[in-house]
Amino acid sequence: MFNNSTFYPTPRELGRKMVQKVKGCPEYILEPSAGKADLIEIYSETKDRHGTKRKFSAIEIDPDLRATLRGKNIAVIDHDFLAFNGPDKFDLIMMNPPFADGDKHLLKAIDIMYSGQIVCLLNAETLRNTHTRNRQELAKKLQELGADIEYFQGAFQNAERKTSVEVALVNIEIERKVEEDLFAGCSDKVSEFGDKVDENYEVVTGKHIEELVAEFNQIVALSMETIVGYYQNHKKVGQYIGLNKEPDKYLRTADTLTKLMQGTTNTTIRRIRHDFWRKTLDLPEVKKRMTKKRLNEFEEMVKDRTNMDFTENNIRGFLLNLISGYNDTLTKAVLEVFDLFTIKHCWNGGVFTDNIHYFNGWKTNNAFRVGKKVIIPVYGGHGNGPFLDWMDRTEWRLDHQVDASLRDIDIVMNYFDGCPDYLSISDALNRAFARGLNRGIKSTYFTLTAYKKGTLHLTFNDENILRRFNIAACLGREWLPMDYGHKSYHDMSPEEQTVVDTFEIGGADEYAKNLGQAVFENTWTQPLLLKAA
Repeated sequence: MFNNSTFYPTPRELGRKMVQKVKGCPEYILEPSAGKADLIEIYSETKDRHGTKRKFSAIEIDPDLRATLRGKNIAVIDHDFLAFNGPDKFDLIMMNPPFADGDKHLLKAIDIMYSGQIVCLLNAETLRNTHTRNRQELAKKLQELGADIEYFQGAFQNAERKTSVEVALVNIEIERKVEEDLFAGCSDKVSEFGDKVDENYEVVTGKHIEELVAEFNQIVALSMETIVGYYQNHKKVGQYIGLNKEPDKYLRTADTLTKLMQGTTNTTIRRIRHDFWRKTLDLPEVKKRMTKKRLNEFEEMVKDRTNMDFTENNIRGFLLNLISGYNDTLTKAVLEVFDLFTIKHCWNGGVFTDNIHYFNGWKTNNAFRVGKKVIIPVYGGHGNGPFLDWMDRTEWRLDHQVDASLRDIDIVMNYFDGCPDYLSISDALNRAFARGLNRGIKSTYFTLTAYKKGTLHLTFNDENILRRFNIAACLGREWLPMDYGHKSYHDMSPEEQTVVDTFEIGGADEYAKNLGQAVFENTWTQPLLLKAA
């Protein structure tokens, strides 16, 4: 049941004892080494008499448990608490760290807590047997902070994962006031990169990820320095300068002022993180490979990441997850264009049905491929024709709304040759229209003819690209055997041979000629090389 040997979920009874220690109405709450977020869930069951809107965050090193946390709509801000350097500020940290190195985790919590409370569960031996430097440092810190410590024997005997270890419940209250103290680490961390970071971020070298993170750190540091400086000097400048225009009635006590400062800091950091995580989709090596639909899907993935600290490791982890499903991404994009060429318009009858050429499929009789010539309808915006200027109905001009749909066709065709520079359909049409031409127009992948009635005829220039496009789509539909193109014709069953005979224009000879050929160009199946800086 538990693949993680350090994962001991907090028993509910013990969790309730921890919640009972909490004072006041904390708003920003962190559970590091969160596991399944047992402490967050137990705390969530308590009613806040003051109506404070609580914001829960978690850190968890196990990827399966991180997925569980996100499934519960809990903001995961990082994966390794001991390596966490995020600027987030919390009112409460509730934690049940791994027993083996609980001393390190509690020291980390003390280090990042600016002003608030820490409620921590430890192996009792961590405090009773101070034979290591970390344990000695922890004992000294707890004494300095006046920590309250309570011991429990047998607390995990009836737990989800049982152990006889005696535990210590440590309660620490740390009080600092913004008027008396500055946050650590507000210096300019990125002066070595100059005043302006290059906008042309490339993921292939790794260097540009480093610069992107450096710019993020710089903006966060400057934002924190500005926010803290404002609140520190509020008594002097508050009547002249308003940050978020807080009503005066909320600024009468230093305690309230500190909470406002922490809240403003956290809100600002979340906005900065969102913008920088969004920039990962603008990396050229990502954006130029994605159709509009795929980009929209990755936009949603990025939303899940905006709570994560913006570090090189976290960025690379996100991009590696993208890569791990890259072949699936390519196939989905191919199927979008395949459907555009076939089933999306075949219901119109007549000319569009000629795009479809049937063959005997592997798992279904309803199998078809695209022919060399394809006809698709093209729609202009605001009731205009797609190829006519709206002011001069005799002049050929490509409607700007058509360009986005045609772009996806070129992106998918480029999967099959990997050419870094190609003449797109839209550019070819615009060049031809400027010369008054609408027929025999050559783009890299098609010969084009545009008709005023709103249809575009596309003839594939390269039959090998057409063949592999059809194979990729039909494999995605499971109309071809999964080892198609890698298994010799003579080793196939009669049913498989029938598929080859009806799918391949040249039959078995054509199949043998292309045996072993990759469906996608190699440069696309190894897309994002994340080298260390």
